[in-house]
Amino acid sequence: MNIPFLRQDEAEYGRAQNVAPGVRRVLCQNPGPFTWRGTNSYIVGEGRVAIIDPGPADEAQLAALLEATAGEVVTHIIISHTHRDHSPGAKALQALTGAQTYGFGPHMTPREAGGEGGDHDFKPDVRVADNEEIAGDGWRLTALHTPGHCANHLCFGMEGNGVLFSADHVMSWSTTVVSPPDGNMRAYMNSLARLRDREGQDSLYLPGHGPPLAEPMPFLDALAVHRRRREARVVAALREVGPSTALALVGPVYGPMDPKLVGAASRSLLANLEMLAEEGVVTREGDAWAMA
Repeated sequence: MNIPFLRQDEAEYGRAQNVAPGVRRVLCQNPGPFTWRGTNSYIVGEGRVAIIDPGPADEAQLAALLEATAGEVVTHIIISHTHRDHSPGAKALQALTGAQTYGFGPHMTPREAGGEGGDHDFKPDVRVADNEEIAGDGWRLTALHTPGHCANHLCFGMEGNGVLFSADHVMSWSTTVVSPPDGNMRAYMNSLARLRDREGQDSLYLPGHGPPLAEPMPFLDALAVHRRRREARVVAALREVGPSTALALVGPVYGPMDPKLVGAASRSLLANLEMLAEEGVVTREGDAWAMA
């Protein structure tokens, strides 16, 4: 089953685009191999609004968000997770609007423990627990704790219009990087299954990167199949080449790939290996992995 990625996106940088009833998207110009065209910020409501994921500390994105909400009041700044392309922009936005920040909590993995990709400065004014609601004028969101990509990752279901803000847990343009120790493949798969169980509630995903994703349930199925196939290839590669590091397995598992992506691929393989170790399928000695 191939994943039906969406890689046609005509959104203009810095210009608010209506993507669902009561929701506008503003695309940040921070393209890259892991952000694709950039980070999506979302404006929820009208008049008194929330901004989900203001993005990196980027003056152009801040100006675009302020322009898009001119004449309105920003009452909430909501953070899906504390990666540096999503949450650092909250600081300047809050200074200019006075809005409170909302999120699951600070980044959960210290820098010295492998949390180098995290925004360690962000601490929400209001901590939002799993299944807790965040509400404003004319809108209501339910927070869903969906760890896997990031331990404090939240998706948000919007009441009344079938929208789910899927952030980086489900992106329309690519699979999600799962990089230990903050990333965890078992948690990612469980979170994916949790969203799949919401069939009938969510008809449109608004991701952290990439265009809106309609009819998301077949997409979730394809993501799950992809991960299971990747796990099977990891096992097959270990059986063929013998004890190996995650980095050495990139070639046998993925085949030829862009050198810029090898590091991220090895991190995802490490997440697969850690899950297989939990299941007793593989063992680890130092950096080397082998069949149990």
